Amino acid sequence: MKLILLLSLEHLKLAREEALALSGKRDYFQDDNVLLLETNNDLKRLAFTRKILQHLFTCNTKDLEKAIRNFSWQRFYKKSFRVRINGKPLFEERELASIIWHTLSKPKVDLENPRMDVQFVFTDKKVYAGLLLNENCEKFHERMPHLRRGFHPTSMKPKLARALVNLSRVKKGQTLLDPFCGTGGILIEAGLIGCKLRGNDIDSRMIEYTKKNLEQFRLKAKLTRGDALKLKEKADAIVTDLPYGRCSYHTINLNTLYKRFFEKAYGLLKPGKYLVAVFPKKIKPPKSLKFENEISVYVHSGLTRHIIIAKKPSKGTA
Repeated sequence: MKLILLLSLEHLKLAREEALALSGKRDYFQDDNVLLLETNNDLKRLAFTRKILQHLFTCNTKDLEKAIRNFSWQRFYKKSFRVRINGKPLFEERELASIIWHTLSKPKVDLENPRMDVQFVFTDKKVYAGLLLNENCEKFHERMPHLRRGFHPTSMKPKLARALVNLSRVKKGQTLLDPFCGTGGILIEAGLIGCKLRGNDIDSRMIEYTKKNLEQFRLKAKLTRGDALKLKEKADAIVTDLPYGRCSYHTINLNTLYKRFFEKAYGLLKPGKYLVAVFPKKIKPPKSLKFENEISVYVHSGLTRHIIIAKKPSKGTA
């Protein structure tokens, strides 16, 4: 199915890459925060996509009224409809709804629960018409770090944590490992989409925080306290925010930790699976892992998160 994704403007590159990761596609067209792609994958779990629409047509702004009149709305109409506009329009919703009204047999407008929810997305020169399939109503604000039972000021916000999980391509029922789980923010987001959870941290206090937070959201995980570089069980995805600043690994510096972590991640990942890791600086994985992408997310003047996405080659590939 051809889709229109209305991306969040918070982190446009992150929003696009998250959508492409879940869609399984690299062929796309982007116009500002509008992303067009074809996929049959379920994208409802996306964090940085505001709306998902079934694409109907695209036209120039000046041709919109003609395009609406010429489109076969009756094919999609079921009992009621409404019109919503996204972006900076040159028309009012009632004007466009009136044109659609006159193309339908027994038309009825329902502004609350329409059976056909028509959305027009305006960019500088184009208009994209679609039917609403999903609007992101995920309650990330209810899972903010300060609202969890186990709070630490370095905890990652849930929206970013969900995006990291999605970048890993992990599927429901597969195992996600966070070797530096902290207070469990990444594990929470993975658990809420149905993943099996494994978390580890060298700090026993963080493990206790993670237990409290998982219990708060009725999630279960296999948690261990110990050195992430000594883990042995393989996983379908590794998603983690590595230590920076003052490191808990007192015996080695951060650069050495990062290098050894990549080596360990290669051994822990199943073939063809993904590592998504956050660093405080730009860094590339060794050649044993296939580098896929790097996304920088500005947090504040003292912190920019650098998200590294890498894949362990499938068996039989270089």
